[in-house]
Amino acid sequence: MDPAGTPPATLPDPKAPIPRQIRYIIGNEGCERFSFYGMRNILTVFLVSSLLTYLPEADRGSAAKDVFHTFVIGVYFFPLLGGWLADRFFGKYHTILWLSLVYCIGQACLAMFVTNRAGFYVGLGLIALGSGGIKPCV
Repeated sequence: MDPAGTPPATLPDPKAPIPRQIRYIIGNEGCERFSFYGMRNILTVFLVSSLLTYLPEADRGSAAKDVFHTFVIGVYFFPLLGGWLADRFFGKYHTILWLSLVYCIGQACLAMFVTNRAGFYVGLGLIALGSGGIKPCV
């Protein structure tokens, strides 16, 4: 005890194993990043060749870039919401779990709504929310 009468702070055991949740978080983040960057790299090509065929060919490239940049803005804006939800309401583990499920639903929307623009854009929005929302927690 120190002169003030408070017990000394205990240091964590350096030989203690990592918390069991860490393995799942690392696995989840690896899968999410693999999925995100794989989808992101082919997004504009898919938009130009399949989803935006209703536009004149000269306008498809710029429309695809607009969609892509709006999506990326969402991905980098939603960490504000994810951090707020984690700190205020759910905690980091529940935020990672629930927003990862939102991300999975978004990927399913992309797979199901290949020809439906509204469904596809909902999927992109869910992916932006899920991907951005877990960033402050991992």
